[in-house]
Amino acid sequence: MGLGLVLIYMGLLGFGTMVSPGIGLSGRMIEMLPSTFTDWMHAPAYAVLTWLLTSSLQQRGWPCRYALFVAAAGAMVFGLWMEVAQGSVPGRVADAGDVMLNAAGIGTAALLILRRALPADRTVGLSPVRSYPPVA
Repeated sequence: MGLGLVLIYMGLLGFGTMVSPGIGLSGRMIEMLPSTFTDWMHAPAYAVLTWLLTSSLQQRGWPCRYALFVAAAGAMVFGLWMEVAQGSVPGRVADAGDVMLNAAGIGTAALLILRRALPADRTVGLSPVRSYPPVA
């Protein structure tokens, strides 16, 4: 899985952004879906984008945490620009709620990637309990 797959996926997300409801075949298909479904699809779509970007960077030798940080930031910027572009499409609007759902998907993917990357004996956010000698 390389950069080509990431670019194809980003192209598909961009295509979905530019579809006008009711116009053309894809617009009629989008119109048939409930709006709650299309709204909630933002989270898994951007989780997949974050995972693809992170994997692509790791294949290039990036450490997991650096790759994840850059991938999450890149996915968020891409999502913001897709919302801006969507605002120029007839029948579509830029929506802050969509950006929040994008962020939720990115955050979920980040947590899952970090959880998988950590050794089995550690937990995200928790440090081992240490006992200190009593203060005299």
